[in-house]
Amino acid sequence: MKKDLNVGYTLFKPPGVKNQFTKVDLTKKQVTRTVSYNKIIYMTVLVDLATDTVSIEGSVDELKELAMDRESYIEMFKSQAAFFVSNNISDPKKYYDEMF
Repeated sequence: MKKDLNVGYTLFKPPGVKNQFTKVDLTKKQVTRTVSYNKIIYMTVLVDLATDTVSIEGSVDELKELAMDRESYIEMFKSQAAFFVSNNISDPKKYYDEMF
């Protein structure tokens, strides 16, 4: 029997990049999120579902070794914004806390 020579282990260490909801306005159908690292906000994204627009301030380019790329964040934020607005969720943190 041949032994598997590719045995090893993987160490997972979270990079510390955080993305947080800062505001969910169900009336205006707008959701704002930030991407931060070491308490510094690198990018703020406002998803406006009523006008189908996305406003972006800042950049995650400096975090490219630690985080997703800009487009990935934007697509994720758009999807989450649509979910929260369509499900009438104004407090995402409370929603997730209750789930787990």
